Amino acid sequence: MIPHSRPARREAIAGSPAARVEARAERWGLAALVGGLLITVILMSGTRVALAGADSLGNLAAWTAAAFAGVAFAASFIVESWRGHADWRRRLPFVKRAVDLVAMSLAMAMLAYLVVLAVANLFQLGFRGLTVDALGGGALAGAAAAAATYASALSGARVTTDGLATLATLVLFIGTMASMLSSPDESWWQLHFSQLGNLADGAAYRFNLALILTGLVVTVLANYVGHDLEQGLVARGVDPRWRVRLLAWLFAGIGICMTVAGIVPDAVSVPLHVTAATGMVVVFGVFVFCAVRVLPGLPAEVAGFSLFVVIGILVAVALWVPIGYFNLTGTEFIAAGLLFAWLLVFVRAISAYSHGDPNLDAPVPARPIDESSAG
Repeated sequence: MIPHSRPARREAIAGSPAARVEARAERWGLAALVGGLLITVILMSGTRVALAGADSLGNLAAWTAAAFAGVAFAASFIVESWRGHADWRRRLPFVKRAVDLVAMSLAMAMLAYLVVLAVANLFQLGFRGLTVDALGGGALAGAAAAAATYASALSGARVTTDGLATLATLVLFIGTMASMLSSPDESWWQLHFSQLGNLADGAAYRFNLALILTGLVVTVLANYVGHDLEQGLVARGVDPRWRVRLLAWLFAGIGICMTVAGIVPDAVSVPLHVTAATGMVVVFGVFVFCAVRVLPGLPAEVAGFSLFVVIGILVAVALWVPIGYFNLTGTEFIAAGLLFAWLLVFVRAISAYSHGDPNLDAPVPARPIDESSAG
């Protein structure tokens, strides 16, 4: 066999899918660097601003990073979809695919916005009284936009089940933390988490938007979970159709309830908001029950952890009513923590489940040959 020449090998590596994804992400990062620099220099011309605050470099950099990150994610996802990545999504209706793309892109944009804003506030605490001019601010904003955009372009090119679960968890967690830290109502925790979304200020908008986008990402994740379940069931010789349809819709129901809770804050309609929030937990319980019943070969550890989470949520509710150990905020905190811990564990388990039964797929070891009897 004639070995490949070094130039040929270099061309093959440069033309590989991984190399194309990396090169595109670097180009997006460079574009964000230049764009963030120019936008900041133009808007800050002749002024000096603080790193964080109302009219600060942090706000400007966060919005710039969000815009570039969202566009880069969407562009990378579309390009890789054209090239055949996650080709099974073509079976979904076009409207559903379009809504999914918008939801994922906005969630990535919000995550970039919150992370850059958090970093700016952290540095402002370290460099008290520091202000920056247009050129220095442009360099910082451009660097922040480049980092967020580069990561978003890579994420958009290879969307996976556990990646979406991580995105949903981060958006809700960081969005809630940002609302808690910036809320003008210091006694919000004496009521419930929904109080964060009841005021007409930036903290409320962040909280409600985090709920909405997290819920939409969970509905996107439902399709990925359904696809993994379908592969696992087919590998086990089980008809996947009604099982996948049932579980995918239940999983999407969790996201739909969360989205409704964000769209309709507690201050707008208490019955509808409470129904959506309660429905999210109820649908989760139904999903766990059905998954344990209809998925053959589901690892006992997954079923056990799912049962532990359900019991943990029930105990948290009992500690609120009737025991009265803590208020509704404590119950919501424990329930949300358990729910998203389960989400991260479950999607990884289902990803492994999609590869089939390891006991059935394992190759049979070959018997050693008795050389004395070989002819």
